[in-house]
Amino acid sequence: MKKTNLILLLLLWSLACHSQTIDEAANDTTITTEYNDGVLWLYEDIENVTVGTTCYKIKDYGKQYQIHIYIYNHSDTPLLFDPTKVSASLATKTGDTLQLQVYTNEMFQRKVRRSQTWAMALYGFSTGLSAGMAGYSTSYSTTYSPNGLPYTTVTQHYDANAAFQANMVASHQIQTLGNMMQNEREVKEQGYLKMNTIHPGECIVGYMNIKRKKGTIMTVFIPVNDVVYSFDWDVR
Repeated sequence: MKKTNLILLLLLWSLACHSQTIDEAANDTTITTEYNDGVLWLYEDIENVTVGTTCYKIKDYGKQYQIHIYIYNHSDTPLLFDPTKVSASLATKTGDTLQLQVYTNEMFQRKVRRSQTWAMALYGFSTGLSAGMAGYSTSYSTTYSPNGLPYTTVTQHYDANAAFQANMVASHQIQTLGNMMQNEREVKEQGYLKMNTIHPGECIVGYMNIKRKKGTIMTVFIPVNDVVYSFDWDVR
């Protein structure tokens, strides 16, 4: 994750998804709110470290809550951000509390790869089947017996060159799809939060996905060093 100096506004994503609303009753008085380009952010500043979040509902290889996280270190000591420590809980309408799956970069990349592998296999089967049949053609001819009864002769032909060309096209299509899938994984990985040491005067911005379930209030816990920052979002 590229580190920068307080250029949060330049790093906000433009997403075609649904922004969540703050749960004003649950968030304490240390939480401040701010709108950037119509997007609601929550901020909490503790011991010279500012952490901000926003939340969306998205469809990204399944239904997810996507949280964008901003961490600015204006203390005089380096800080460690470990995304494996981020957690989230969800209050339900029945009063229960569910622990949600927060995906690290490695976990989400595995999820994407599994989905892409299935898609590639199905596409390869379909394309290969079409290419395999491309060299074959069928002709029909009708003749008549001496007593005037018609009968049809069916002849199947095989064109090796047509089959070769079809297989070349199919291989190119599969390779192109594979490259597109790899590019998609690389784009997702560039923005996904990873472990970072945040030096004084530096900040990081990135996102993490959380498996979506039905509920009312989602609480996100973000530990930075020994301090846990918590944010409540109304996700009804």
